[in-house]
Amino acid sequence: MGIGNPLFFLFSFFIAAVILMYFFRKQYRDHTVPSNLLWEEVMKEWQASPWFHRLQKNLLLLLQVLILLLLMLALVNPYTEGQMAQKGHVIVLLDTSASMNASVNGQTHLELAKEEIRSLIKDTKGDITILGVGSSVSTITSREKNEQVAVDHLQQMSLTNDHEDMKKALSLGQALGKGPKSIIHVYSDSVTKRDFTKEKVTTPIQVHNLLPEAKNVSLASFGVERVGTFYQGVAVIENQSRNKQIGKITIFDDEKMIASKDIEIEAGKEAVVSLPELPESPVYKAEIAFKDDFKMDNVLESIQAISKPPISVVGELNPFLLKGFQSLGVDVKTVEEDRVKLGDGIIVTTNEQWERLSIKNPAMIIPQSSEKSNSLSSEVNVRGEDPLLKHVDLEKVFVEKASSIDRKGLDTLVESDSVPLLQKGEEEGTRLVVLNMHLNDTDFPLHAGFPLFLHNVYQFLSEDQGFIGYFQPGEERTISLSGGEWDIYTADDEFIQESELDERFKAPLIPGLYKAVQGEAIKYFSVRLDEREKRLGSESFTQNPSEGNGGKEEDAIPETFSSLLLMLAVLVLFIEWEVYRRGSRI
Repeated sequence: MGIGNPLFFLFSFFIAAVILMYFFRKQYRDHTVPSNLLWEEVMKEWQASPWFHRLQKNLLLLLQVLILLLLMLALVNPYTEGQMAQKGHVIVLLDTSASMNASVNGQTHLELAKEEIRSLIKDTKGDITILGVGSSVSTITSREKNEQVAVDHLQQMSLTNDHEDMKKALSLGQALGKGPKSIIHVYSDSVTKRDFTKEKVTTPIQVHNLLPEAKNVSLASFGVERVGTFYQGVAVIENQSRNKQIGKITIFDDEKMIASKDIEIEAGKEAVVSLPELPESPVYKAEIAFKDDFKMDNVLESIQAISKPPISVVGELNPFLLKGFQSLGVDVKTVEEDRVKLGDGIIVTTNEQWERLSIKNPAMIIPQSSEKSNSLSSEVNVRGEDPLLKHVDLEKVFVEKASSIDRKGLDTLVESDSVPLLQKGEEEGTRLVVLNMHLNDTDFPLHAGFPLFLHNVYQFLSEDQGFIGYFQPGEERTISLSGGEWDIYTADDEFIQESELDERFKAPLIPGLYKAVQGEAIKYFSVRLDEREKRLGSESFTQNPSEGNGGKEEDAIPETFSSLLLMLAVLVLFIEWEVYRRGSRI
């Protein structure tokens, strides 16, 4: 039970005033009269209905106090905090993201939600709309009147393992639920009251989180790099539960277990685990084992599919560029234009020479030294964040001139005077990075971020050398592999499907390590959870329509008792009037 307007309890003063008035009502005195015949008639009337007349004197007081009490309670606006009343149109938003796979006592959050929704459907007499909420919102049923049809469609829903776009789903739900007879039920573990601080709520919303105390220990990150003749790994493990957790981490290569370490993590803390002297392997898998409720974030892979591809330089280039790549420990070699081969790794060349090459390896393209440059008048503008510019502050770089390279179809990351200074992307399945400025017309090589930029470029261009890339579950992407069909296998050599990797490729829904095989060629790729899916827990609450309150948070249920209390007050008023009328006739 809750109170909407507690300030109106001050009206209890009027109840006290009515009671006080009865203490000061008229006082009577004895007086001698010549006859008592009139009083005998009065006594006969009194005795004819003694129960009413005996109560009448105090009954008026009680009825008047009751009327005032009911009016005051109506103004106070009491409400209940139980289940919302069933509506004519019930809209269900069911989260199908990866975190809904968290389980307690053998039941996942998704299974628990389906049980609750089945009960909700059976208790609802109106229409049922069910929306599945993943990275996209799918309509499962729309204003379905048949209870069994809605339940059957609900049972067929499964996890998409991506990250839910609940903001879009709530907007769609409110658009479908216009009118006072609609209600939205949200089954998710990610929606909080903070999500409604700026949003205008037009339809009552009830959020259900059936695992509010879920425990989770997450493998936040895992990486392996070569140090001398061995490989060294580092893992970060996060304990999101409220208690200390004891478990272990195990490292596997592509065939067997190669290392294991026991770990103890305090509540709400992270543990950084060093894994020195790992044997060489194309892939490494880290797996943690703790008593937690969510297992999908307990495994990560690090892929070392090939050694660093060399850089083939075609043409005369700025020495700052070549020295920068050499400082990364990369093999840099000069190759004649007509001697470039498919296995020569990454190409660094000019735009003019790139157009003449018949072999299209991943490449970094810069302007030719003799190419004309145009002066720039505005500052460097960086468009958003991109891995190519990680730890690189290009906005502080002075660029005097820019060339005229503008390759259509590539993403522009940096520009000035609407001239693209840095572009990246794929052209006919080949990865390209275009640096559209002469290094002698800028102070970029003097900045600390210059070698970091070259490192990021190298990582981007070498990413598909034996390693297709990282995907999120079910992600669709065009990747640059040709040559017909490839067989997709899990890390345990379980066949998944055949795929034309030169077309639109859809990653599997289950996170893990996979490989594409064609003859003797093996290309690895990894399906990883969205980082936002590694955090669990929210609360159940109810959100009122916020017309005119700027999205102010309220937990009140729209169904209040005020109307009922007003009706009772009017009824008691008629009763009080009848009591007074019958009493005044005597």
